[in-house]
Amino acid sequence: MRKIINILLVLMLLTSITTYALADEANDPPQDDPAVEDDTNNMGNESSDESSFENETQDEIEIMKNQLGSRIRLLQLEKAILINILKGNTIIQVLKELEVNTTELEEIIAELQDVLEKVKAADPTANESVQIFVQLKNESRILTKQFRDTVRLLLDKDTINMIKEQLRKMDTDTIQEYSMRIRNLVRQFNRNRLQWLFGLLGEVNNSFLEEYLNGDIDLDQVKLHLYKLMNQMTQQKRYMIFSQIKEENIKNRIQAHEAMQNMGHYGRGKGHGGRP
Repeated sequence: MRKIINILLVLMLLTSITTYALADEANDPPQDDPAVEDDTNNMGNESSDESSFENETQDEIEIMKNQLGSRIRLLQLEKAILINILKGNTIIQVLKELEVNTTELEEIIAELQDVLEKVKAADPTANESVQIFVQLKNESRILTKQFRDTVRLLLDKDTINMIKEQLRKMDTDTIQEYSMRIRNLVRQFNRNRLQWLFGLLGEVNNSFLEEYLNGDIDLDQVKLHLYKLMNQMTQQKRYMIFSQIKEENIKNRIQAHEAMQNMGHYGRGKGHGGRP
C-alpha cells in the first residue's frame, strides 16, 4: 500500500511539474480555422464557443507574466493568423476561378491582414501585452468565423473538394519557419522553469538543461529524468515540493483569471462590416 501511495505521489508531482513547465513544444494552442468541411451545418453552439475561447485563452496567458512567455504567445497568434490568411486566399482563388463573387471574403481577409500587422507590432515587454494578445486573438477569431460562415453559403460538394485539394498544395515553408522559432522560444522558456524545478529537487544539472535547449533531448526525456530523481526522494520531501509547485500553479491560475476578469469583454470587436 505504501508503495502504491509513493507511486501516486510521484505521478502527481510529475503532473504538477509538467503543468508548471510548458507543455510539448511541438504543439501550438488551438485556433479557429477558416477551411471548409463537408458538413456545412456543423457550426456549433455560440455560447459554448465563447466559453471555450475564454477557458483556452486563460490557459494561454498564464505564461505571459514575463517577456519570453509573451513573445511565445504573440508569435503563436501571428502564426495562426497567417495560416488562416493563406487558407483564405487559397479558397478565394478557387472561387474566383469558378467566377464566384468573392468581394466580401476579400474584405474579411484584408481586415484579418490588419490584425496580423497589429500582432507583429505588439511589444511583448509592454505592461498591456496580455490585453493586446487577448483583444487581437478575439478579433482574429471573429473574422475567421465570419469568413467560414460566409464561404459556406457559396459552396457545393464539388467546390469543397477542389478547395481541399488546393489547400493540400499550399506552400508551408513560412509556417515551418514560424514553428521552428516558436519551438526555440518554448525551449528557452522551459529551460528557465526547469532550472528552478531542478533547484527544488536539489540537482541543478546545467549540461542536461543545455542538451534540452539545443534539442539533443526532448521534454519526455526530461520528464523521465525528473521521475528518477523523485523516486530517490523521501516522502516528506516529495510532499514539500508538491506543495510549492501546487502553490505556484494556483497563483499563476488566479493571476490569469483576474486578468481575464479585469478585461471584461476583452475589447470584443464587431468584426467585418460592423456586425455584432
